[in-house]
Amino acid sequence: MHREKFVALDWLRFALAIYLVLFHTLKEYGDIRVVEWLYSSLSLGFYSTSTFFVLSGFLLAHVYIGRDQGRGLDYKRFWIKRFASLYPIHIMSLIIVLPLVIINAGGLAQITVTPNTNDWAAGDGMASHMLGISGFVSNLLLHVSLLHAWSPFYTTFNFATWSLSALLFFYLVFPFAGPALARIRRPLLALVVIGLIYAIPALYMFMTNTNDNVVAHGLMHRNPLFRLPEFLAGVVLHQVYLRHKLLMAALFSPRGTMACIAFILGCFAFSAWIHAEVRGSWYYMLHNGLLLPSQLLLVLMCAWYQPDSNTSQARLAARLGVASLSIFALHTPINMISSKIEKLILGTIEMFTTQAPVSMSSLLNLAGEQTRELWMYPFFLAGVVVVCVLFQEQLVNRMRNAIQDRLLSRQKRASANMYHGHA
Repeated sequence: MHREKFVALDWLRFALAIYLVLFHTLKEYGDIRVVEWLYSSLSLGFYSTSTFFVLSGFLLAHVYIGRDQGRGLDYKRFWIKRFASLYPIHIMSLIIVLPLVIINAGGLAQITVTPNTNDWAAGDGMASHMLGISGFVSNLLLHVSLLHAWSPFYTTFNFATWSLSALLFFYLVFPFAGPALARIRRPLLALVVIGLIYAIPALYMFMTNTNDNVVAHGLMHRNPLFRLPEFLAGVVLHQVYLRHKLLMAALFSPRGTMACIAFILGCFAFSAWIHAEVRGSWYYMLHNGLLLPSQLLLVLMCAWYQPDSNTSQARLAARLGVASLSIFALHTPINMISSKIEKLILGTIEMFTTQAPVSMSSLLNLAGEQTRELWMYPFFLAGVVVVCVLFQEQLVNRMRNAIQDRLLSRQKRASANMYHGHA
């Protein structure tokens, strides 16, 4: 069956991943807080993650539900393929990051964590504490089982991978919720209802002016149940895409497209202004509800815009889009490694351009005194992209294919044995 190729959505996936890298890493290159508009514009990492969840729901609905409302969806086959696509990324990034975390901490028992709250609350600054051996083991088990998004206290090891943990839950729910949502006759109304349900906890947080409750923030920020409406909205959005072509043709006319872009950029700019001037419990309103319409519109607009899928640019977009989850998972350990390399480079430059003695001990001392410089950031960002694309294509894809071949062939054999047993 011919299936549409959403080239613009591939570019969007990649752009969302790159924004998340900027959100997590650029602040280490000089004090960007002095440029308030830049700092606030780079403080909306949740916009990237939420849009990615919407996009994931849309694409899964496109691939597995389509126009037949998911009648041919094989639950076990779906779960095996999703697990094979997700788990290798997570487990290999965990294997990479664990030694780095232990080395940076100075030992396994010295790993320090801070309860994960946002910097939108005035005077935010929670006390850090050591995990200890028992905390290390319990959090390691949560990570290995991809359940760490369910912990409301703090993110450990490779903190950005909580999104992969949430995606695993969404994948488990999809075979049940996806076909049911595809049968809804009024998808636009369903989107409104989902958005309102999604905003209820945020509205409560806003009305009670809750800013610094660690558990509440952990639930709102990454608990899969609280973030599920974003994914489900993406599933319903696909039905809007299928059923309302005339509406979209009017919405995405040249003039309408300009209005849509202005709306999306306006929502983003408003959020950056709130971060700069107000903060507080507005975080939860923006994080869990208010920005969902702009995120839905952004995904729908990229789906509607369909450039030629047979060009070199489209093939590049596909490679970069597929690698987006690897960028999500790997940019933290790459950043940790890059920080050491950059400081060694800067220390080497200083050693040979000053009167410092030329020796290994001198180099290490000079490297320890360096701070990362902005001119090196493009090299870091390019390195993240190249490493993650190679990681995806040379390791993840091969592991995914091996897992699928093994588990799907086992499922096929089990089905054949069951058939012969009843024959």
